[in-house]
Amino acid sequence: MKFAYFNPLVMAIEDVDAGVFTSIKESVDKAHEKKELNDEGDPNISIRGGQQIQLVPSEFDIDTTHIKNFIEEKCREYIDNVVRVTGVSDLTGYDPHLISAWTIKQKSGDYQALHTHEAHISGNIYIETPEIGINDKESDADIEFRLPYIRNPAHFIFTDHWKFKPSAMKMIIFPSYLPHTVYPWKGDGNRTILAWDVKLMSKTAK
Repeated sequence: MKFAYFNPLVMAIEDVDAGVFTSIKESVDKAHEKKELNDEGDPNISIRGGQQIQLVPSEFDIDTTHIKNFIEEKCREYIDNVVRVTGVSDLTGYDPHLISAWTIKQKSGDYQALHTHEAHISGNIYIETPEIGINDKESDADIEFRLPYIRNPAHFIFTDHWKFKPSAMKMIIFPSYLPHTVYPWKGDGNRTILAWDVKLMSKTAK
């Protein structure tokens, strides 16, 4: 797992194992067959265009145990790294629990408005990504994160955003409170993701 540090933020990028990816993709493809369950019209959802289907909790009969186990395992790795780097040992008393997962399939021109998630840790697994033409903008189809406002002339730090160019079989992990947006693009193909939210729960809670 590769990590990017934006003091005081930690974000992670991971390559998803081919076997795990295949099982997740099968679940995502099955979900998108349920077009009648599309949540895109919900005014509380940030997407503009596309199809969104809830997988956890599931709105139809589908086993998502493999998704839950994989995401929680990667969140434990993420937490372990945060503890190791920051020394915030309190986090060792908590376990990650997947509370929500949904898949979004978008086409050319679709995007996501700036938003945050009501959880502790969030992320995306990229199932398929569109073809970007040589004449398109560099940011087309990117996800952009709005970082806490940092201005530190002594260290020449003037960054308040970070863009990530998605590709299939990649996973990103980030703090849920971090605002982010997804840019549209023009061209062929779909941008399909499995998005998810995790909450940290005390190991001693009954």
